[in-house]
Amino acid sequence: MSLNQAAWINAKGQPLSVSEAPMPRPGAGEILVRNRAIALNSFDGIVQTLGSMVTPWVSYPAILGSDVAGEVVVVGASVSRFKPGDRVLGLALGIDKIANRSVEGAFQKYVILRQEAATELPDSISFERAAVLPLAIATAACGLFLDDQLGLRAPSVQRSEPTGKTVLIWGGSTCVGSAAIQLAVAAGYEVVTTASPKNFDYVRGLGASYVFDYNDTDVVVTMAKHLADRDMAGALAIAVGSGASCIDVMSRCRGQRMVSMASSPLPINDAPLTRQFFWKLTRLPQLAAGFLGLAIRARVRGVATRAIWGTALMKGTLGKQIFNEFLGPALASGRLVPAPKPLVVGHSLEALPEALALLRRGVSASKVVVSL
Repeated sequence: MSLNQAAWINAKGQPLSVSEAPMPRPGAGEILVRNRAIALNSFDGIVQTLGSMVTPWVSYPAILGSDVAGEVVVVGASVSRFKPGDRVLGLALGIDKIANRSVEGAFQKYVILRQEAATELPDSISFERAAVLPLAIATAACGLFLDDQLGLRAPSVQRSEPTGKTVLIWGGSTCVGSAAIQLAVAAGYEVVTTASPKNFDYVRGLGASYVFDYNDTDVVVTMAKHLADRDMAGALAIAVGSGASCIDVMSRCRGQRMVSMASSPLPINDAPLTRQFFWKLTRLPQLAAGFLGLAIRARVRGVATRAIWGTALMKGTLGKQIFNEFLGPALASGRLVPAPKPLVVGHSLEALPEALALLRRGVSASKVVVSL
């Protein structure tokens, strides 16, 4: 077996450095996967720059990253769903509080996945396409289906009976939005979403029934009028700054007036690696004021809000339900498709810093991927 390599972050606020890494050995319920594609998330860059604030438990040196696709090399004890040679995608939990160990970080050649966070991958789907899914699917599922979030009915591989209820997903062309649209439709809900006009056809193709331009100055009023006769199941706020708009829309609707939030009032993925004093001096008070404003806005308008932690589904049965029971058959049948499209920016671990820089600059209706 080849030696392992990883893109390490050796301390808080440091650049990535590629070097040797221990070859992981899977324990009970774990599989060792040879990575073939790694997708990047804004959260990866946020942990790199603001790790002491958002993930204070992380032990350094650490290996970042959540999204992987590759081939099973070795299976641990009590693993029956996978065997060596299987193609899989999976949610790597290395920097999550439930794991906090480098062998489960995505940014390496060989990674440990927990079997309840892995899904069989059909031959028809490339590793690069598959890698866009794991954290987006997990985050969307948390917001839609967890009992302390929107608590919606679970998705089905078979055609679901319509619930007669509508879900608002603000930010439909984002990675999480693309997953949320498909999951909500698979659970039997009508989806209303937002996007820029150039992405209208894209989100409709994922299953959205109606799409509104979030840049329209009257979008809140227009959307509220459209939804006035709907029985709302709640809203998912994904795009930066979308929480206030979702609260305003939901306050004018009937049904469950609740907003699950996977967004912040202001961007936080633009913090510099070093010399953060002035960034923190200006942005942190603005963020605090923004979150306080959202809380007051929600209370005044009679709307409940919840913040989403994208891996919370792994603490209960939802993770296994999504990754082990739903996602594999849904991909095989075409019930769910990998979206958005991968934007491959390199073919080695050394490409990860460039990929993170591109992600910080922003991409639209695509997800940054590095193949290995």
